[in-house]
Amino acid sequence: MFLLSSLLVTGLWQQTPSCPPAFSFTNTTVGALSDSVELSLCVSNAVLIKGSNGSVSLAIGAPSSTAPRCLIYPNGLSPDLMASLLQSGHVGCWSLYPPSQPIAIVNVGKPSQTKLTAALKSFRPSAPRIFVKPNSGILVGTAVQLSSSATIQLIKTKLLGLSAQIRFKPLSYKWQIVNNAGVVNNATSVQPSYLANTKGGVQVNLAISYSIEYLFAGLTSWTRVRPNIYSNAVPVAFQVGQEINPPIRHIPRLVAQPCIPKVLSWGC
Repeated sequence: MFLLSSLLVTGLWQQTPSCPPAFSFTNTTVGALSDSVELSLCVSNAVLIKGSNGSVSLAIGAPSSTAPRCLIYPNGLSPDLMASLLQSGHVGCWSLYPPSQPIAIVNVGKPSQTKLTAALKSFRPSAPRIFVKPNSGILVGTAVQLSSSATIQLIKTKLLGLSAQIRFKPLSYKWQIVNNAGVVNNATSVQPSYLANTKGGVQVNLAISYSIEYLFAGLTSWTRVRPNIYSNAVPVAFQVGQEINPPIRHIPRLVAQPCIPKVLSWGC
Protein backbone atom coordinates (compact mmCIF):
# COMPACT_ATOMS: atom_id res chain seq x y z
CA MET A 1 0.00 0.00 0.00
CA PHE A 2 2.86 2.35 0.87
CA LEU A 3 4.51 1.59 -2.48
CA LEU A 4 1.26 2.29 -4.36
CA SER A 5 0.79 5.58 -2.54
CA SER A 6 4.36 6.56 -3.36
CA LEU A 7 3.81 5.81 -7.04
CA LEU A 8 0.61 7.86 -7.11
CA VAL A 9 2.31 10.82 -5.46
CA THR A 10 5.25 10.52 -7.82
CA GLY A 11 2.87 10.42 -10.78
CA LEU A 12 1.14 13.59 -9.62
CA TRP A 13 4.50 15.29 -9.15
CA GLN A 14 5.54 14.48 -12.71
CA GLN A 15 2.29 15.89 -14.07
CA THR A 16 2.82 19.21 -12.32
CA PRO A 17 3.76 21.90 -14.85
CA SER A 18 7.14 23.55 -14.57
CA CYS A 19 7.91 27.23 -14.81
CA PRO A 20 7.36 28.33 -18.45
CA PRO A 21 10.31 29.68 -20.44
CA ALA A 22 10.69 33.40 -21.02
CA PHE A 23 8.05 35.16 -23.13
CA SER A 24 5.60 32.25 -22.97
CA PHE A 25 2.76 31.05 -20.78
CA THR A 26 1.24 27.86 -19.40
CA ASN A 27 -2.45 27.34 -18.73
CA THR A 28 -3.15 25.40 -15.53
CA THR A 29 -5.30 25.53 -12.38
CA VAL A 30 -4.63 26.69 -8.86
CA GLY A 31 -4.80 23.11 -7.59
CA ALA A 32 -2.16 21.92 -10.06
CA LEU A 33 0.37 24.29 -8.55
CA SER A 34 0.19 22.94 -5.02
CA ASP A 35 3.08 20.46 -5.21
CA SER A 36 5.40 22.22 -7.64
CA VAL A 37 8.63 23.56 -6.17
CA GLU A 38 9.52 25.13 -9.54
CA LEU A 39 6.26 27.04 -9.74
CA SER A 40 6.51 28.12 -6.11
CA LEU A 41 9.81 29.80 -6.99
CA CYS A 42 8.18 31.48 -10.00
CA VAL A 43 5.21 32.59 -7.93
CA SER A 44 7.47 34.28 -5.40
CA ASN A 45 8.58 36.65 -8.17
CA ALA A 46 5.21 37.18 -9.83
CA VAL A 47 2.30 39.59 -9.77
CA LEU A 48 -1.32 38.50 -9.78
CA ILE A 49 -3.26 40.07 -12.67
CA LYS A 50 -7.05 39.80 -12.90
CA GLY A 51 -8.47 40.30 -16.38
CA SER A 52 -11.69 42.17 -17.15
CA ASN A 53 -13.28 38.84 -18.13
CA GLY A 54 -12.48 37.25 -14.76
CA SER A 55 -9.28 35.54 -15.90
CA VAL A 56 -6.35 35.23 -13.52
CA SER A 57 -2.69 35.40 -14.56
CA LEU A 58 0.54 35.11 -12.61
CA ALA A 59 2.98 37.40 -14.43
CA ILE A 60 6.60 36.50 -13.79
CA GLY A 61 9.34 39.08 -14.26
CA ALA A 62 7.55 41.87 -12.43
CA PRO A 63 9.45 44.43 -10.32
CA SER A 64 10.63 42.70 -7.15
CA SER A 65 9.38 45.53 -4.94
CA THR A 66 5.77 44.64 -5.73
CA ALA A 67 6.15 40.87 -5.94
CA PRO A 68 4.59 38.77 -3.17
CA ARG A 69 6.72 36.24 -1.36
CA CYS A 70 4.36 33.29 -1.51
CA LEU A 71 1.10 31.89 -2.87
CA ILE A 72 -1.30 30.09 -0.53
CA TYR A 73 -3.90 27.66 -1.91
CA PRO A 74 -6.25 25.96 -2.28
CA ASN A 75 -8.52 26.69 0.69
CA GLY A 76 -7.28 30.00 2.01
CA LEU A 77 -5.22 30.92 5.05
CA SER A 78 -5.69 29.77 8.60
CA PRO A 79 -4.73 32.18 11.43
CA ASP A 80 -1.95 29.87 12.58
CA LEU A 81 -0.49 29.60 9.09
CA MET A 82 -0.70 33.37 8.61
CA ALA A 83 1.20 34.00 11.85
CA SER A 84 3.84 31.44 10.90
CA LEU A 85 4.37 33.05 7.50
CA LEU A 86 4.66 36.56 8.92
CA GLN A 87 7.15 35.42 11.54
CA SER A 88 9.32 33.82 8.83
CA GLY A 89 9.39 37.06 6.81
CA HIS A 90 6.86 36.14 4.09
CA VAL A 91 4.66 39.09 3.18
CA GLY A 92 2.03 39.78 0.55
CA CYS A 93 0.86 36.15 0.39
CA TRP A 94 -2.08 35.30 -1.84
CA SER A 95 -5.07 33.13 -1.14
CA LEU A 96 -6.74 31.78 -4.27
CA TYR A 97 -10.03 29.90 -4.13
CA PRO A 98 -11.42 27.60 -5.47
CA PRO A 99 -8.53 25.20 -6.22
CA SER A 100 -9.96 24.37 -9.67
CA GLN A 101 -9.78 27.98 -10.81
CA PRO A 102 -8.03 28.26 -14.22
CA ILE A 103 -4.89 30.34 -14.16
CA ALA A 104 -2.18 31.33 -16.63
CA ILE A 105 1.48 31.43 -15.62
CA VAL A 106 3.02 34.13 -17.83
CA ASN A 107 6.77 34.68 -18.02
CA VAL A 108 7.67 38.12 -19.36
CA GLY A 109 11.37 37.61 -18.74
CA LYS A 110 14.05 38.13 -21.36
CA PRO A 111 12.78 36.27 -24.46
CA SER A 112 14.82 34.83 -27.29
CA GLN A 113 15.22 36.75 -30.54
CA THR A 114 13.09 34.12 -32.31
CA LYS A 115 10.18 34.59 -29.93
CA LEU A 116 10.45 38.37 -30.17
CA THR A 117 10.40 38.29 -33.95
CA ALA A 118 7.38 36.00 -33.99
CA ALA A 119 5.48 38.17 -31.49
CA LEU A 120 6.25 41.54 -33.09
CA LYS A 121 6.38 40.74 -36.80
CA SER A 122 2.75 41.79 -37.36
CA PHE A 123 3.38 45.30 -35.98
CA ARG A 124 4.90 47.98 -38.19
CA PRO A 125 5.02 51.78 -38.12
CA SER A 126 2.72 53.52 -40.56
CA ALA A 127 4.42 54.65 -43.77
CA PRO A 128 5.65 58.27 -43.54
CA ARG A 129 4.55 60.97 -45.99
CA ILE A 130 6.87 63.36 -47.84
CA PHE A 131 6.19 67.11 -47.88
CA VAL A 132 7.64 69.55 -50.43
CA LYS A 133 7.72 73.33 -49.84
CA PRO A 134 6.90 75.16 -52.02
CA ASN A 135 4.68 72.51 -53.58
CA SER A 136 3.95 74.40 -56.82
CA GLY A 137 5.35 77.12 -59.05
CA ILE A 138 8.93 75.90 -58.54
CA LEU A 139 11.36 77.65 -60.88
CA VAL A 140 15.02 77.00 -61.65
CA GLY A 141 17.13 78.37 -58.80
CA THR A 142 14.46 77.79 -56.13
CA ALA A 143 15.52 76.21 -52.80
CA VAL A 144 13.05 73.41 -52.05
CA GLN A 145 12.56 72.35 -48.42
CA LEU A 146 11.81 68.65 -47.80
CA SER A 147 10.26 67.13 -44.66
CA SER A 148 8.23 64.10 -43.60
CA SER A 149 5.42 63.07 -41.24
CA ALA A 150 7.69 60.64 -39.35
CA THR A 151 7.18 60.77 -35.59
CA ILE A 152 7.12 58.48 -32.53
CA GLN A 153 4.30 55.95 -32.88
CA LEU A 154 2.72 54.05 -29.98
CA ILE A 155 0.60 50.93 -30.39
CA LYS A 156 -1.46 49.55 -27.50
CA THR A 157 -2.13 45.84 -27.82
CA LYS A 158 -1.98 42.51 -25.98
CA LEU A 159 0.95 40.13 -25.84
CA LEU A 160 0.66 36.83 -23.96
CA GLY A 161 -2.81 37.97 -22.93
CA LEU A 162 -1.39 40.96 -21.03
CA SER A 163 -1.72 44.66 -21.80
CA ALA A 164 1.36 45.77 -23.70
CA GLN A 165 2.65 48.73 -25.70
CA ILE A 166 4.90 48.81 -28.75
CA ARG A 167 6.80 51.98 -29.61
CA PHE A 168 8.49 52.98 -32.88
CA LYS A 169 11.01 55.85 -32.91
CA PRO A 170 12.47 57.34 -36.14
CA LEU A 171 16.26 57.11 -35.91
CA SER A 172 17.79 57.81 -39.32
CA TYR A 173 16.68 59.22 -42.68
CA LYS A 174 17.81 58.30 -46.19
CA TRP A 175 16.67 60.82 -48.80
CA GLN A 176 17.23 60.31 -52.52
CA ILE A 177 16.45 63.18 -54.93
CA VAL A 178 16.65 62.37 -58.67
CA ASN A 179 16.17 64.98 -61.41
CA ASN A 180 15.20 64.37 -65.05
CA ALA A 181 18.87 64.22 -66.08
CA GLY A 182 19.42 61.24 -63.77
CA VAL A 183 21.52 63.19 -61.27
CA VAL A 184 21.07 61.74 -57.77
CA ASN A 185 21.36 63.80 -54.58
CA ASN A 186 21.45 61.98 -51.22
CA ALA A 187 20.77 63.45 -47.79
CA THR A 188 20.52 62.12 -44.22
CA SER A 189 19.16 65.11 -42.31
CA VAL A 190 15.60 65.28 -40.99
CA GLN A 191 14.62 68.22 -43.23
CA PRO A 192 17.08 68.58 -46.12
CA SER A 193 17.07 71.41 -48.66
CA TYR A 194 17.38 70.86 -52.44
CA LEU A 195 18.38 73.51 -54.97
CA ALA A 196 16.31 73.07 -58.14
CA ASN A 197 18.94 73.95 -60.75
CA THR A 198 17.58 71.95 -63.71
CA LYS A 199 14.32 72.29 -65.58
CA GLY A 200 12.08 69.21 -65.61
CA GLY A 201 10.73 66.55 -63.26
CA VAL A 202 12.22 65.66 -59.88
CA GLN A 203 11.42 62.56 -57.79
CA VAL A 204 11.98 62.33 -54.02
CA ASN A 205 12.39 58.97 -52.23
CA LEU A 206 12.67 58.42 -48.47
CA ALA A 207 13.47 55.43 -46.24
CA ILE A 208 13.37 55.82 -42.44
CA SER A 209 14.90 53.47 -39.87
CA TYR A 210 12.78 52.98 -36.73
CA SER A 211 13.79 51.47 -33.40
CA ILE A 212 11.36 48.97 -31.81
CA GLU A 213 10.55 48.86 -28.09
CA TYR A 214 7.92 47.07 -26.02
CA LEU A 215 6.70 47.02 -22.44
CA PHE A 216 4.11 45.24 -20.35
CA ALA A 217 2.07 47.84 -18.47
CA GLY A 218 3.00 47.86 -14.79
CA LEU A 219 5.38 44.91 -15.16
CA THR A 220 8.40 45.88 -17.23
CA SER A 221 10.16 48.98 -18.50
CA TRP A 222 10.75 49.74 -22.19
CA THR A 223 12.86 47.02 -23.81
CA ARG A 224 14.70 47.59 -27.11
CA VAL A 225 14.36 44.98 -29.85
CA ARG A 226 16.87 44.59 -32.67
CA PRO A 227 17.29 44.85 -35.59
CA ASN A 228 15.68 48.18 -36.46
CA ILE A 229 12.90 48.26 -39.02
CA TYR A 230 12.78 50.33 -42.24
CA SER A 231 9.68 52.03 -43.59
CA ASN A 232 9.57 53.50 -47.12
CA ALA A 233 7.53 56.57 -47.94
CA VAL A 234 5.51 56.82 -51.15
CA PRO A 235 7.74 58.72 -53.64
CA VAL A 236 6.77 62.31 -54.45
CA ALA A 237 7.41 64.06 -57.79
CA PHE A 238 7.36 67.76 -58.69
CA GLN A 239 8.13 69.90 -61.75
CA VAL A 240 10.73 72.61 -62.06
CA GLY A 241 9.93 75.32 -64.64
CA GLN A 242 12.27 77.64 -66.58
CA GLU A 243 12.40 81.18 -65.22
CA ILE A 244 11.11 83.75 -67.78
CA ASN A 245 13.41 86.75 -68.23
CA PRO A 246 11.59 90.06 -67.59
CA PRO A 247 11.32 92.56 -70.54
CA ILE A 248 14.12 95.11 -70.88
CA ARG A 249 13.03 98.56 -69.84
CA HIS A 250 14.88 101.75 -70.83
CA ILE A 251 15.73 104.23 -68.17
CA PRO A 252 13.41 107.25 -68.63
CA ARG A 253 15.18 110.23 -70.17
CA LEU A 254 14.19 113.80 -71.00
CA VAL A 255 13.15 114.34 -74.63
CA ALA A 256 12.71 117.51 -76.71
CA GLN A 257 9.09 116.73 -77.58
CA PRO A 258 6.13 114.74 -76.21
CA CYS A 259 6.15 110.94 -76.86
CA ILE A 260 3.70 109.82 -79.53
CA PRO A 261 1.72 106.63 -78.70
CA LYS A 262 2.78 103.51 -80.64
CA VAL A 263 5.81 105.31 -82.00
CA LEU A 264 9.11 104.08 -80.63
CA SER A 265 11.56 106.89 -80.12
CA TRP A 266 14.66 107.20 -78.00
CA GLY A 267 13.88 108.14 -74.44
CA CYS A 268 10.17 107.28 -74.56
